[in-house]
Amino acid sequence: MPAYKTRAISLKTRPFAEADKLVTLFTREYGKIRVVARSARRVPSRLGGRVEAFTCADLLIVKGRSLDIISQCEVLESFQRLRDDPAALKVGLYILKLVDAGTAEGQHHPELFDLLLKALLTLKQKVDPVKLERRFERAFLRLEGIYRDGIEPKYALSEHTGVDLRKW
Repeated sequence: MPAYKTRAISLKTRPFAEADKLVTLFTREYGKIRVVARSARRVPSRLGGRVEAFTCADLLIVKGRSLDIISQCEVLESFQRLRDDPAALKVGLYILKLVDAGTAEGQHHPELFDLLLKALLTLKQKVDPVKLERRFERAFLRLEGIYRDGIEPKYALSEHTGVDLRKW
């Protein structure tokens, strides 16, 4: 089976089959992809916590019939500080949700990957999460080519994604 290596940031996971997880990743080379982490929901798992949201990792992914499968995972950054700070966690989850909702699967977008990684690394430090959120929104809109002066970013984002991302 053919395999490929990539660096990815995990956007979200959800249960899949009996013990697997379906992981949505954002990569520099392939854009947004969905892959399976086999046996990730079992207690003694090699992949369990390594594929959770925020995790930046180097992955070896094997091509599958319908979904690709994570074969190896080396965590580069887990962004633990984001999980410990409620304000940073809220903004971080919003940023991941924005990237997930605002990009199509397989859309090659290396600039957005770099922006996302930079935003998460900045959020990990002691910065004002609200200011970072606003900067990320504007930068995201510029990268997507839909930024307009005088239009509140939340309205442009809702129009672009088709959903109100601020509603939890």
